[in-house]
Amino acid sequence: MEIRTIIFYVALLAIAGTVVELYVRINGIGRRSEKVRGVVVPEKPKLGAPILFLIATIIVAVMTIPK
Repeated sequence: MEIRTIIFYVALLAIAGTVVELYVRINGIGRRSEKVRGVVVPEKPKLGAPILFLIATIIVAVMTIPK
């Protein structure tokens, strides 16, 4: 198997993992809720790092499409 093909499939796997990570962060699955006097204080999810990683992996996947 060619190295270019391996990099392409690893990039596809990373894209899938990043999409799942974004889904989990947006929906707040597994997040601990903070309460102040019995009222839940909502936190904005931090999406910057996963979005940048998603863009980078898409670029890598496009550059290494097997021929």
